Amino acid sequence: MMGLSLCLPSEKQFLNMNKNFQGDVLNLVKQIPQGKVTTYGEIARELTGSVGAARAVGQAVAKNPYPIIKPLQGLRGRGAEPHIPCHRVVKSDGDIGGYSLGVDTKIRLLREEGIEIKGGKVANFEKTLFRFKGKTLRFVTDRMLGKLSTWLRILGYDTVYAADIPIKNGEEDEDNAIAAFAACEARILLTRDKNLAASARKKGVQCLQIRTAEVMEQLRELFHHNLAINLEPVPVRCSECNARIRKVEAGKENVLKGKNYVPTSRIGKCDFWVCERCGRIYWEGSHWRNIRAQLRQLNGLKPSGV
Repeated sequence: MMGLSLCLPSEKQFLNMNKNFQGDVLNLVKQIPQGKVTTYGEIARELTGSVGAARAVGQAVAKNPYPIIKPLQGLRGRGAEPHIPCHRVVKSDGDIGGYSLGVDTKIRLLREEGIEIKGGKVANFEKTLFRFKGKTLRFVTDRMLGKLSTWLRILGYDTVYAADIPIKNGEEDEDNAIAAFAACEARILLTRDKNLAASARKKGVQCLQIRTAEVMEQLRELFHHNLAINLEPVPVRCSECNARIRKVEAGKENVLKGKNYVPTSRIGKCDFWVCERCGRIYWEGSHWRNIRAQLRQLNGLKPSGV
C-alpha cells in the first residue's frame, strides 16, 4: 500500500489545474442551504476528490465579492447586492474560521439562521454540516482491513487506510489518530478492534466493527449494517493510494508506454485511466472480470430497502 500524502498543494499549482477555480468554489457556496454550514475541505473534495485544496478554497472564499445576505446594522447598502453566503463555510473541526467582514459579523449571520455557536465553534457540528454528495459513503479503515480498503476503492469509495494517517502531536497512539481523523472528516470508521470501536463511538464517531477476516465476508457485513454498497467496480479511485483517477485522453497515450505492465496491444483500443497522485494505470481487463465474478456472489444479499 503506497503512502497517502495529505500535503496541501500550493495555490499556484492548483489554480493552474483549474482556471475557473474561484468561480467553481463560489458556485458551490451558493448551494449551502440556510441553517447549514460546510467546510473548506468539503468544497475541495467536491471539486477535486480530496481535501488537499482546502487552503486554496479558503483563499477563493476570502475573495467573495458579495458576502452579505441581508442588511445588518452598520453595514449600509450591502443587502441589495447579489449574495454568496460564504459565512456558512467553516473549518473542518467546526471552528468559525475567518470572514472578510470580521468574525463577529460571521457569528451574527450564523446565529440569525438558527446555528448555535459556542466558544467560537459550531455546536452540534455533525448535525449542522452540509455535504454536497449526502449519499456518498466515505470510510477510514484500521490496519487489519487493508484488503477491504482496496475493494472499497475499486467500488468507487473514498477510503483512507490507517497506515496513511499521520499521528499529530498530542495524540497518544494510532487508535486516537484514526478516531480523530474519522471525526474530523465525518467518515465511517471500519475496524476489527473491539476496543477501538467502543472508544470511537464514545467520541461520537460513526463506527462499524467488522468481525470476519475474509474480504467478501466483510463486504457482506456492510450489507447487514444496511450500508448501500455499490457492487460494480467503477474507474473513480486509485486502489493503491485512494486518489482520483482520470481517463487518458486520445493523443496523450505516452503516459501508458512508460509502464511495463500496460498491454501495448490494447493502447488505442480500450479506455485507460491514470492516478493523479501515484501515476498507476488502470483499464478494464481480466482483473476487472474476476472482480465482477466475485461480486456477483454477493448479489441478492442486500437488505430490503437498500
